[in-house]
Amino acid sequence: MVKATTRGATSKAAKAGSKGATKGTKDNSKRYREKIKKDPIKYQEYRARETERSRMYRSKLKEVVKKNTKVLKTKRETDRLRQQRYREKKKEELANQRSLEEMLKKLEKSLPAKMSRKIEVIKLLYSKYVEPEVKES
Repeated sequence: MVKATTRGATSKAAKAGSKGATKGTKDNSKRYREKIKKDPIKYQEYRARETERSRMYRSKLKEVVKKNTKVLKTKRETDRLRQQRYREKKKEELANQRSLEEMLKKLEKSLPAKMSRKIEVIKLLYSKYVEPEVKES
């Protein structure tokens, strides 16, 4: 649930004008977690705080669900949709991975049997496709 601001405050994104101009919460959170992981003591404290926060969230959610079955239904529905999206995403990743493996198999079958010729062909392909990208960058 997002709490809307009632005062005339404007967000950083609104001030900047475009979505790409500012770094989002996701990036900031990621950098914060990476920074904390470097210090083991701070990381343990962070994990303990997060565990406590999650426990409190779950206990409050239980209380709300006990009182209101409609909330339980909506929660189950959102969970179901979230899991469906995750499963679909996972299927797509696996399909892409399989097709890449199939392409590699075909490519390896079409390469010459002699190792020195294989290496020569791979070097030619590398110089044709990879080196131009390196020069541009």
